[in-house]
Amino acid sequence: MKRISFSVLIVLGLLTTSCDIYNDEPVYIQVSPVTEVTNPEKFAKDSITEIPVNFNLPSKCNVFRGFYYDTADFQRVVAIESYREGNQSCPTDDNTYTQTLRFKPTKLGIYHFKFWTGNDAQGVEQFYEFDAIVDH
Repeated sequence: MKRISFSVLIVLGLLTTSCDIYNDEPVYIQVSPVTEVTNPEKFAKDSITEIPVNFNLPSKCNVFRGFYYDTADFQRVVAIESYREGNQSCPTDDNTYTQTLRFKPTKLGIYHFKFWTGNDAQGVEQFYEFDAIVDH
């Protein structure tokens, strides 16, 4: 009987303290440019290589969401994804952040990385590019 009463109390407690999952605030997902990439010297098949990536977020309300990571054969396109909730006005964020991209090649060959660094004055996408040679 004590076990049932305790379980009922836990369930009631969770129900009265639960969060509102139907938040009416819009969520904005943004793609941000990469500011710097440290190109590792060695890559090995079936082994994780960590690639440090520096970036700035659009505002102090944005939070790092993950990497935009598009693959096509041996090509990799990478950018930063962030999100923010609500329509509030936010100050710009001048901080530089670093996240680590974990790359695990599954085939031998040359992987071509293109890290999106933004658009130039004419609106043409710009990239920092390098080749990762996986030969062992």
